[in-house]
Amino acid sequence: MNLLEMRAVVPGLRTFADGIDPATAATVHTTVYTGYVVLVHNTGFRGMIRLTDVQEVSFFVPDSAPYPQPPDALGVELSVRHFRSSGNISAVHIGARDERVAVVPDPRGGEHQWLQVTFHTPVYSHELVELNYRVTVQNR
Repeated sequence: MNLLEMRAVVPGLRTFADGIDPATAATVHTTVYTGYVVLVHNTGFRGMIRLTDVQEVSFFVPDSAPYPQPPDALGVELSVRHFRSSGNISAVHIGARDERVAVVPDPRGGEHQWLQVTFHTPVYSHELVELNYRVTVQNR
């Protein structure tokens, strides 16, 4: 059982841009997905937490287009949107690390692939953590 549980994944603005790769003169299509993730303290959690403990979190980008083929390039950025602590704030670490985004098979068994974001976040003294996400996808 994890200390933090996923409360919501809220999609935001999705933008599209077309450009030219200066090295190859090929057209590049870029899609940027934004939104935020809400993690809350799991009240059913029973156990010890150390100051250095982290938890792995994964979520599917809810408004992701299905990708029949892997994109040419993927990128992800995560930043703290809101945080509430139950302990000594001088000892608390917040945010995300080891962020990665991948195109993975549809968990329902479909033929398409979807964007999945995975990261690690500290958990010591966390009551509520909201993280903004920005996923960038490029195709030719």
